[in-house]
Amino acid sequence: MRSSWKLASSAALALIAAGCATEPMRKTPASVAVVSGCADFSYPIYFEKGSDQLTAAARAVVDSSVKQVHGCKVTKVEVLGLADADGGKQRNLELSRRRASNVAKALAGEGMPTPAFDIDAIGELGARALDGKPEPLRRRTEVVIHAEPAR
Repeated sequence: MRSSWKLASSAALALIAAGCATEPMRKTPASVAVVSGCADFSYPIYFEKGSDQLTAAARAVVDSSVKQVHGCKVTKVEVLGLADADGGKQRNLELSRRRASNVAKALAGEGMPTPAFDIDAIGELGARALDGKPEPLRRRTEVVIHAEPAR
């Protein structure tokens, strides 16, 4: 009896510690933070340099987020495309638009229940720091899913 209590306590502590990890999406781009219940959540989808195609890891993130909202009322999905500062401004804006559009299509294709997708792109805006150095991890989209319990 005592050893099962210790095992249960150890398992609970491991789950709590896992939930406290810092910046898991920055270190492992394919991860999605799990949120219990129907609530708003966000995550990035990363792309290869110059590409607007979702990688296998990105598709897994999309699939996971659709499963996460199963049974929820999704009121809106926001997808913002970004690009780094390589290439021209117009090219980067178009690339970020395609990235956002492809993520929205992938979400819809996996069955994301939503009445509205809000798709936007900012290209390379903000891709350089004030000192002119490139900002890291700009080849991505930011996805925000607005979900609430179904009534």
